[in-house]
Amino acid sequence: MATGVRIGVIVPSVNTVVEPWFSRVCPPGVTVHAARMFLDNNLTADALVRMDREEGLRGVKQIMSCKPASVAYCCTASSIVQGLEYDGRLNHELNQAAGVPAFTATSAIIEALRAAGARRIAVCSPYTKAIDDAEHVFFSAAGFEIVGSAHLGIADAFALADPTAEDIYALWKKSWRQSGDGGADASLITCLNMNSQDVVARIEAESGKPVITSTQATLWKLLRAAGVPHSISGYGSLLADH
Repeated sequence: MATGVRIGVIVPSVNTVVEPWFSRVCPPGVTVHAARMFLDNNLTADALVRMDREEGLRGVKQIMSCKPASVAYCCTASSIVQGLEYDGRLNHELNQAAGVPAFTATSAIIEALRAAGARRIAVCSPYTKAIDDAEHVFFSAAGFEIVGSAHLGIADAFALADPTAEDIYALWKKSWRQSGDGGADASLITCLNMNSQDVVARIEAESGKPVITSTQATLWKLLRAAGVPHSISGYGSLLADH
C-alpha cells in the first residue's frame, strides 16, 4: 500500500471531473492535489492557447509547492489544437519546471494506446468540429490511423461535463459503427472534463477491444510515474491490467 504519496493535477478552471474521480478511485495512501488555470467558458483554440501561455507554468509553480510525486497537465484540447510538436515542447517544459515526472494528458493517451497495442482507433469527443478536426490531425501525426469518429459539438467548456453515461455510450457507438464494428484496435474517448471513465467497462465488454479515455489514461500514468503500480478495477483493462 502506498503511504503519503501525493499526485498533482493542473486543471482548467472549468473542470469538475478530474479531482472528484481521481480522489474517489486512488488507492489508499494516495492523495490528489490541484492547481487551476483560468479558462473562458467559450471553448475555442484561442482560449486554450491563452490559458496555456498565461496560466500553465504558473500552475506548475503552484502545484509544486505541495511536493507531489508526479504531475499531470490535465487538458487534452490545449495540446490537440497546438499540435504534436508543441505537445513535446510542453512536456519538456513541465519536466524542467517541476523537477519530478510531469506530463500532458495527450502524452499519457499516446502511451496508453501503445500499451494496449492499438494502431487503428475509433475516436470520439464532446468537442466542436474544429477541435475534433484538430484531434484527428494530432493523433494521425502520432502514428495512429483513425477509422471511425464522432463528436458532440459542445462549445461551452463547463458543459463538457454534462453528457451522461448513456450519452457517451451512444457517442462511442456512432464512432464504432463508422469503423466497421470492429475495424479498430481500440476506442479513444477524449476530454478530461467528461465522465468517459464511467462507460469503459461496458464498452470493452461489448466491443471486445480496449478503451482508452483521457481521464483513465492520465490517472494510469500519474500513478505509474509516482511509483504506485496499483490495479484499479471497474474502469477497463488499462487500469486493471497494465
